[in-house]
Amino acid sequence: MIQYIINEMNIYKEFAHFYVRGHYPHFSEKILQLFPGVLKHFNIRPQTILDIACGEGTFALGMAKKGYDVTGIDLSQEMLQYAKEKARKENAKLEFFHQDMRSLNFQDTFNLATCWYDSLNYVLELEELEQTFAGVNRSLKRKGFFIFDMNTIYGLAVNWQKYPCYVQQDSGEIFEVHQPEYDFDKNIATLMITGFIKKEHEWERIGELHRERAFSLEEIRYCLKKTDFQELACWGSLREMTEPKKDSARIWFVARKTG
Repeated sequence: MIQYIINEMNIYKEFAHFYVRGHYPHFSEKILQLFPGVLKHFNIRPQTILDIACGEGTFALGMAKKGYDVTGIDLSQEMLQYAKEKARKENAKLEFFHQDMRSLNFQDTFNLATCWYDSLNYVLELEELEQTFAGVNRSLKRKGFFIFDMNTIYGLAVNWQKYPCYVQQDSGEIFEVHQPEYDFDKNIATLMITGFIKKEHEWERIGELHRERAFSLEEIRYCLKKTDFQELACWGSLREMTEPKKDSARIWFVARKTG
């Protein structure tokens, strides 16, 4: 019987090994391709960047290789190990720290903060989302920018629930199955991940429960305004820079520190 990890401090403890071998880092690679256009659109010329929930470091490393001074933080020690190893192999100069996004330990340090791939959906309470935004604001220098994406209610309640069970990865060394559920009262999606990873001649089995909260546009905007951010853009498509639609599965925000 699989024992599923439900402690938020331990998610990605085992799943990190599946994450780096799957298609997941491709999301950050796509952002790296589109991001210069976003910076140009708003005339953002950051010297220092804080990548929040940096994961295995694809985006942070890509920006560091472009010449930016980048710092990455993540709650998962396992993901940070992959990020550090990747940076070491490519001889890239950037820093990684083990921190919780809800209690960032920086003050007036960065010109730009980013947070990708629905990482903010892992914050399950509105008060904690406000707390997170407040920490980002403190971390930014005067007039600093905050750019992030989140899964929408439609994305988690509809897109995630298309199939009751499906295979996410299947290779000679990795087999990963997802089983999603959605709580419409709390707007929380639960994803049961069962994985098998081949180690020598045996297969090791893991199980993790990932929970994501879907916030409405009004709730996100409330938290941004409450923490002294000015909304500059809200998009349903980063590539097209167009407004969200009713069936937008993901939203993108560009905000600026008012002080």
